[in-house]
Amino acid sequence: MGRLQGKVAVITGAGSGIGRATALRFAEEGASVVVTDLYAESADKVAAEITDKGQSAIGLAVDVGVEDAIKGMIEQTVNHFGRIDILYNNAVNNNPERSRRDRDLLNFDAEIFEWTMRVNTLGGVLACKYALPHMLKQGGGAILFTSSTSASAGEVTAFSYGASKAAVNWYVKTIAATYGKQGIRCNGIIPGVIRTPSQRAWSNPDMDAAFLDIHNSTRLGEPEDIANMALFLASDEAAFVNGSLYQVDGGISCATPMVSVVRKLLV
Repeated sequence: MGRLQGKVAVITGAGSGIGRATALRFAEEGASVVVTDLYAESADKVAAEITDKGQSAIGLAVDVGVEDAIKGMIEQTVNHFGRIDILYNNAVNNNPERSRRDRDLLNFDAEIFEWTMRVNTLGGVLACKYALPHMLKQGGGAILFTSSTSASAGEVTAFSYGASKAAVNWYVKTIAATYGKQGIRCNGIIPGVIRTPSQRAWSNPDMDAAFLDIHNSTRLGEPEDIANMALFLASDEAAFVNGSLYQVDGGISCATPMVSVVRKLLV
């Protein structure tokens, strides 16, 4: 306990799933948490979960697709808590209707591409733009991004989503290279299939079984698995960790694609 004692953390997309689990974990370890989400009710609910335990948090409604909202998020954080030590850019496009429009390359929708890039990539970059001056003034800070396995190889769907996360990976390394000498660390987390509310909404038992088959683990991931990695990267224990992308994916990326086939044939 106390691994983030005295630190102030901002987490986007924290009303559910990975963001919620991370907000609760950070608060348990002593951080004051700014819980932000597109929906005020979701953000306030998670913040209340934290404060009901005697820990410190506020909830903010933030649309990371709007620059003024991002700027206001950082300003409100500093005005309320006096500083910002951790920025976790976790918010992502999970609008089902828009996601359905990203499944056919022959009908590629430029509007969806631009919107996805704005939410998944630009939102985090702009949050860094406004948070970095405060971190630099303090002499240090930790920035995290949630990336995706979709960024590392070709897909047959989600053409805008994968591209947006590949761009996130570039910014992780670039921010680390640009500000590492000034005490700023920036790292990314690459989850496997994580059992969040949004994943449950689009998946089904057959898909989950197929996903588990290609993982080299005994189960699919839980939001807490990502929260635990985020805690390490945000803490002083990771003081020498910068510009890295961490796979928390149940071993989905550790083997060749043939492994699941061979495993079945050898049984």
